[in-house]
Amino acid sequence: MIKTFSSRAGRLSPTNIKFLEKKSQCILELGDAPNTNKPVVIDIGFGDAQSFSKDVLANQDYCFIGIEPYKKGFARAIEFYETYKPDNLFLFNGDAREYIESVDFDIPYIRIHFPDPWPKKKHIKRRLISKEFLSFMHSKIKKGSKLEIITDSKVYQDHIKELVDTQKFFEIIENFEISYEVSTFHSKGLQKGHSIRRYILLKN
Repeated sequence: MIKTFSSRAGRLSPTNIKFLEKKSQCILELGDAPNTNKPVVIDIGFGDAQSFSKDVLANQDYCFIGIEPYKKGFARAIEFYETYKPDNLFLFNGDAREYIESVDFDIPYIRIHFPDPWPKKKHIKRRLISKEFLSFMHSKIKKGSKLEIITDSKVYQDHIKELVDTQKFFEIIENFEISYEVSTFHSKGLQKGHSIRRYILLKN
């Protein structure tokens, strides 16, 4: 499996380290299912956890599984959980594809906001959104499940449009029930004058 994220770790603060070492009840391992009766939302790559944390509080009728490979953002999400104790939040530190492959519960919603665009041609194979990824998600989710992708990268937008126009796994729709706050990456994109594109895919 090709890694879709870089090896950068980011400098960890003493606070980050403290929460990474904490045996928090929100942490999931491969194969673990969240203890919930709420519809599950898997958020792939929540970054610094600032907007993600607000989304968790704003959407109490849904259970969020936040998946983040980088320790710094993951530590911040644990800190948020330990501070507010939301009963609709679980976290996994690692590759989202490995976690999704390891579980068999219903996943009605998947969010991917501002994934790494890997703009250089030599790195195209490292983009998360690919024909193989859409095929994989189609095999793991049920009919009626939704996938939301948001990006400000023109290169990635063209890449996604080509994939969406040629794939047969999903229907393009307009409605996605879960609200979201403007994230750090979203704000930076707007500041640079980038066009923000949102794609909502429904499994047929």
